[in-house]
Amino acid sequence: MSIYQFKGKNSCIIEKMPQVPLLSSLGLREGMKVRVMSKQPLGGPIVVSMGNRSIAIAKDVANQILVKEVL
Repeated sequence: MSIYQFKGKNSCIIEKMPQVPLLSSLGLREGMKVRVMSKQPLGGPIVVSMGNRSIAIAKDVANQILVKEVL
């Protein structure tokens, strides 16, 4: 499932990411554990936390990031 569709409050692990250089420069990588903090209404961006940082990801990019829930 994509990180944009992720509904859980738990953390998730990134399984596959698009080739967007900005994401890797921000520290997002495959295998990384992240948590969806908020999702903006009307197709807006989502806010993802990783460690002590939070970043906003546009809906079209977030739909390309595949994740798996961590229990």
